[in-house]
Amino acid sequence: MARLGVGPDEANVRLLARQLPRDRYSITVIPCFCDQRTSPRIHEQLASLGVNVDTTPYDLGFEDTVDHLRRKLVQADVVVSCQNVADIYPALEGMAVRPPLIEYGARVSDALAGPKHLTVRYVGPGNGIRAAAASRMPDRSGDAVVIPPMVDPQEFRPERRGPVRAALGIAPDDLLIGWVGRPDCGAGVQDFIAAALCIAGSVPNARFVAVGVPDPLVPEDAQQLRLLARPLGRQMIFAGYGWDMPDLLGAMDLLCCLPQDGETAHVLGHAGATALPVIAVADHGADQQIAEGTTGLSVPAGDPGALDQAIMRLLGDAPLRNRLGAALRDHVLARNAARVVVPQWQALIDRVLAERAPAPPPATFNSFVLGGWESSTHRLRSGQRLDVIASTGHDTHAAQDYRQLSGLGIGACRDGARWHLIEQRPRRYDFSSLTGMIEAARDTGTQVIWDLLHYGWPDDLDIWAPAFVDRFAAYARAVALHHRETTDAVPFWCPVNEISFFSWAGGDVRYLNPFAAGRGFELKCQLARASIAAMGELRAVDPRARFVQAEPLLAIHHDPQGDDPPSVAQGHHEAQFQAFDMISGRIWPQLGGEPAFLDIIGVNYYWNNQWIHGGPAIDMDHPAYRPLADLLFEVAARYDRPLMIAETGTEGARRASWFAYIRDQVDGARRRGVRIEGVCLYPVANHHGWDDDRLCPNGLLGQDPTSGARSVEWPLAREIMLRNNGLG
Repeated sequence: MARLGVGPDEANVRLLARQLPRDRYSITVIPCFCDQRTSPRIHEQLASLGVNVDTTPYDLGFEDTVDHLRRKLVQADVVVSCQNVADIYPALEGMAVRPPLIEYGARVSDALAGPKHLTVRYVGPGNGIRAAAASRMPDRSGDAVVIPPMVDPQEFRPERRGPVRAALGIAPDDLLIGWVGRPDCGAGVQDFIAAALCIAGSVPNARFVAVGVPDPLVPEDAQQLRLLARPLGRQMIFAGYGWDMPDLLGAMDLLCCLPQDGETAHVLGHAGATALPVIAVADHGADQQIAEGTTGLSVPAGDPGALDQAIMRLLGDAPLRNRLGAALRDHVLARNAARVVVPQWQALIDRVLAERAPAPPPATFNSFVLGGWESSTHRLRSGQRLDVIASTGHDTHAAQDYRQLSGLGIGACRDGARWHLIEQRPRRYDFSSLTGMIEAARDTGTQVIWDLLHYGWPDDLDIWAPAFVDRFAAYARAVALHHRETTDAVPFWCPVNEISFFSWAGGDVRYLNPFAAGRGFELKCQLARASIAAMGELRAVDPRARFVQAEPLLAIHHDPQGDDPPSVAQGHHEAQFQAFDMISGRIWPQLGGEPAFLDIIGVNYYWNNQWIHGGPAIDMDHPAYRPLADLLFEVAARYDRPLMIAETGTEGARRASWFAYIRDQVDGARRRGVRIEGVCLYPVANHHGWDDDRLCPNGLLGQDPTSGARSVEWPLAREIMLRNNGLG
């Protein structure tokens, strides 16, 4: 919304929040700026109804608001934009994948403004606004529709009439004639004041109230209107939005519905709910609610004389006022009551969601579920060199392992080339540790993504030196040549696993080698440079080469009880994308990145990948936890690339239920158009841990291969087979 004031958009949101089932619908409202028309009362009302009101843009400029919207909209299944929000199209156009956009306009000028190419439906409260929107969508005019404005009769409380009139200074025997709209120098309010000037002398107990907040950009309009109304003295009141609209309307005896720019429909709806007799301009939707002499009186636009006569007629005929008000109320309750209109919004949202194109069927890997063989080879602080492939016996039992996974419906894997074994002397390569694994993949028909650097490198290399990049690129070329000589399979490479985690753990917190502090970004640039150089060599050897960039997928949440502003947590959250941006050349182009290197985006996701900034990790039972589908949509919205979950899993009895959660979230993201090509269980076999050498029960398969087959975690296997059978 452009702002939160008192109008049809806010009323619609309030009533939707009250009527929609909360187990299916959740509403977030983002007002894009704050001015004197903003109503704090509406913020409070919406919050009391469980609506999240995000006022972050109040402190932002236009570009930052667009950026904020772009980040927030990835969490939405549907976006409804009200009041011709200038920020919405720039935000959506910055997203490669978008939620569907419904626009709602209460004014003809809203419907005629702005582009419409991303708008899947334009909703107007009356035919005039619908027709205006349709004129901007000539090739699909049927996408402009009418949904009447909503009212809730229970909001109109007769017992409030006396106190509100007293607060306005209206005596019990006064006749209060009202006008609602924008008190600018438009024909509606000027005609109202002109009619009041004609009537005031002959009807001493007539009082007049103009309800609305002037445009702060045109303050001279309000001054001119007050000057025009000065002869009326106390008989004329200019009221802002200090009261709820139902209370203000309930205090009136007669309403002149003369709004500018087609706002008639919602004003008539609210007037009818309180059985208020109405005089309306015969255009812009009044014809749908006002039957002359039955549910109200009609006057031509811009004719104060006709308005004067109509007001005098009703002031002198109380039975006619009562009859018109009652008839309008019956009409409005049948057409505008929330119980009638809310199902129309539900049906529209369902249609829009049904029209949303899902992702195309996955076609990249031999199976949607992949098996990931833990490939870490780094040195621990003790000096011990890890080699998890060797410790699980996978290097010597690769063919058996691949066949066993194939029997469980897994035909693709992540696996590792171990640099420290292949290059034990500078630029001299021994492939004895790798050849058998490539041959096993070839002979079993298993498709493999080969990690080239999984935290470990040869002992003679300094990771900070320029020579590290050159040596890594040469090593990558040598491995690619050996792969081409051994198999004709299309090569899939993950050049450097988890640049972001690697640089944080090894460059900032001394957890991984090289055990540095305060050098994380430097290490990130070095690893990105090495990955880019390697991909150039891999592609030169075989132009068919595919690249997977595997990075942690995180959600870092603001602590509302902390001292830091939300932007701090958001900055840390955004930093997770730096490696992708370096690889693709979006940032630090001097590293050599280019879009083609960001081929397949791999995201690694575990139960502890979300946390409160400065606090502990949170699990899915925490109220701040974001569904994985939203995080996947966020990545897809940033990059127009296919995705895979390159690592996921957990330990113990939760393995099956965790995979079921991942499966369901992935399917949900794919229904929203996210191109997810596969999910890799990582690790696929139990293994001994990094730090304490304990056996980690986190795999589909057991740790021991020596009996001809590894043990199987059957609850997890059954969940995988459900997914592969299309039941997930």
